[in-house]
Amino acid sequence: MIGPERTDHGPGEPAVAIVGGVHGDEPSGVRAVERLRAAIERGELALQCGVALIVANPAAVEAGVRGVDSDLNRAFPGDPDGDREQRLAARLLEQTGGMRTLSLHATHAEAEPIAILDGSRPGMLEMADELPVPYVVDHRRVAKGSYSSVADALTLEAGCQGTEAAAVTAEQIALEFLRATDAIDGQTRSVSSQFFALDEPVEKPPSARYELLVENFQLVEEGAPFASVDGSLVHAEVPFYPVLMSAQGYTDVFGFRGHKLGDGLAEATAAIAAEQELSEAAAQRGQSG
Repeated sequence: MIGPERTDHGPGEPAVAIVGGVHGDEPSGVRAVERLRAAIERGELALQCGVALIVANPAAVEAGVRGVDSDLNRAFPGDPDGDREQRLAARLLEQTGGMRTLSLHATHAEAEPIAILDGSRPGMLEMADELPVPYVVDHRRVAKGSYSSVADALTLEAGCQGTEAAAVTAEQIALEFLRATDAIDGQTRSVSSQFFALDEPVEKPPSARYELLVENFQLVEEGAPFASVDGSLVHAEVPFYPVLMSAQGYTDVFGFRGHKLGDGLAEATAAIAAEQELSEAAAQRGQSG
């Protein structure tokens, strides 16, 4: 058995799932899952419904690598006859089908928590809006193969990869998620979130030394320098909001260009609806032309 490792808790069949260890080199989510299991077993959390706690890729977690054969978060919907991660993806989808799911991650790019989702999936924006995260990102344009592109799964980037602070944040927001889904009693602690959408990756040219000169989620004007490569400045060709950008987080890209959908759920929902209408109209013109 290659995984995932799942334990069920609470009354009835699980309606909610919390997943850590999709990437084995992001231990904060695994720590959060383990701490939640321990709290439930000690009787410190009274569950109102069934909850599945899952470590998605235990072999990668044990080895401390992103994936064993490939990247699990690029392998969905999976293949029962594929490599290790493709098989894991198929099994994880089967195990969490029909459940509202929180998938715990960490990043090199941002210390504050970020919720990432597919804004075209019903209810996902509302789910993110109930959590205390300052930034919500719709990744559907660049989300090929990701868990949250094929399931009702909300991805949480809990903070800086490998830190105890990220593990604490992952556990805290997992508890808020359990409250928001009525798995435990209590009022959720939300914040006023800003909503963004990813547009495209920002490639890195080959180099020995990179530096990021801008802050994530802060507007970069056209022509402004946003990075340096071996001391040479890289300038923005168009205005954009940096999202998940860092000097060393990815091997071949700095991160992503994005645009702002709005401040708050209502503005973001309206912006996504307007973008979908424009996309559908363009598709119809293409078919008729």
